[in-house]
This record gives sequence, C-alpha cells and structure tokens, in this order.
Amino acid sequence: MLASSPASERLAERRPQRTLIMTGFVVTIAGVVILIAMVGTSADAWAFAPGLLLIGLGLGVMLTPSVNVVQSSFPEERQGEISGLSRSVSNLGSSLGTAVAGTILVAGLTTGAYAAAMITLAVTGLTGLVAALLLPRSPAPATSQTERHR
Repeated sequence: MLASSPASERLAERRPQRTLIMTGFVVTIAGVVILIAMVGTSADAWAFAPGLLLIGLGLGVMLTPSVNVVQSSFPEERQGEISGLSRSVSNLGSSLGTAVAGTILVAGLTTGAYAAAMITLAVTGLTGLVAALLLPRSPAPATSQTERHR
C-alpha cells in the first residue's frame, strides 16, 4: 500500500478516477482470492505474501482516487467538512470490516472460519466494485462561482 499510494497520484493524472477505483477493487479482490487459495494449501507464512501484496497494491491504487471523487463533488467552501466526514466514514468502514472479519474468525463456528472471513471481505469488495461501476464515466465539468450565480 505504501508503494502504490504515491504512484496513484501520478496514475490519476493519466487515467480516469473511475478506472483507478475499479482497478483497485479488482486487484484487491484478486488478492483475497489468492490469499484463500494459497493459505488453504500451505501452512507456510510466506503463503500469505502474494495475496497480501495484491490487497495492499489494490487498496493503494483506489484510495487516492476515491477521496478525490468524493471531495471534488463539493464546493471549495465545504472542503473542510467533507474532508472530516470522508475520513470518519473511511475509519468507520475499516473498523467495521475488521470487526466483521474478526468476529467470523474468533467465532470459529466452522472449520473454514478463515475462508468464511475472507469470502465476506471479497463480497464486500465486489459490492464496492459494483458501486464504482455506477460512478460517472467522466467528471462533471467544474463551474466557477460566477457561472453558479447566473
């Protein structure tokens, strides 16, 4: 994630935000699938590496553009409020995701508790991908203050 986040700024200059968000979700979901497959067949700690690497790359690619999409949807005078709300919702989502996956793991109701937790995260990722598909293909043109008052 640390490697792909700075690169996403440069990618955002060349690619549409929607494309980067969708690519991030696809790479993240692929990482979860690889994580389930490799960890299920090997008890080695290195089995986690490829899936976690893809998850980190996917999240890093999608986080910057998703914040840009949210914040660019509001006028400049509301940016402080939107920034705070965006961070709060992001932290809430991270906390809920960790709580849901952790609950499934700790409950251990089935022998496949780890797979169940990862599948839950993959389904959540698919929901995010569907939401990203609903984003407009190109951003609405920005209007200046004088055009809004006409």
